[in-house]
Amino acid sequence: MRITALVSLVTIFGLIFMVCPSICAEDEEGGIAATGEFEILTGSYVSLAMDDLRAQDDRVQKADQYLSSLSFQPAREETADNFFGIEQTYSGQPEGVDAEQTYELYLQEYSNPDSEMTAALGRIVLRDASGTYTNTYTFILEAPKSDVSSIQEYYVGGSPGALDVVEANSWWTCILGQLSEIGDECGSSFNNCSRENTSIVGYIGCIAANCGPALSNASICCNCGCERWCRWAYGCCRM
Repeated sequence: MRITALVSLVTIFGLIFMVCPSICAEDEEGGIAATGEFEILTGSYVSLAMDDLRAQDDRVQKADQYLSSLSFQPAREETADNFFGIEQTYSGQPEGVDAEQTYELYLQEYSNPDSEMTAALGRIVLRDASGTYTNTYTFILEAPKSDVSSIQEYYVGGSPGALDVVEANSWWTCILGQLSEIGDECGSSFNNCSRENTSIVGYIGCIAANCGPALSNASICCNCGCERWCRWAYGCCRM
């Protein structure tokens, strides 16, 4: 089961604005109208997707091995504290040509009862419908159980056969940098949700419940990285 919401956006000068479809049709400054569908994925869907990635994807395998070396194990119970995922599609006509892109985010909590820290493994994929362009990002989030908002990020970098887990200020830092664009009500949830959760996945899921597509839009913008093939829909943000 998926929860679906339709959203419409327009990208102007690299910024993303929520607008109604009637004023998305055309912009004299060259903005491109983009219609999107936002879906919150169920825990069972994300659980199966992460299991498949652990079995097939070398970067997810590297992240899983890194967490295992710290005695963290993937959470299995299908709850909101353990699994979170979103999928968002956009369609539009950059340069007058029909285009569609899909963004997917999967998060799974990892636990270690003997540690004061909690962790999560994440996977982001941004692709166009033709299969010509794809961005993937595999990452780890760690935070104290006493304050899950104090997130430290790591990503899996390097070439196949020489992968490494590297400390980063990337995806999550970029999202925090978009708070002024996300809005006051959504932005306040970053603090409010941390008081209610002891898992990173639960914390980010709480924020998403308050922010909806706004958080997803910021996440996609960060993952696009201002590349020409995707910035028409998502805007320009750099991790």
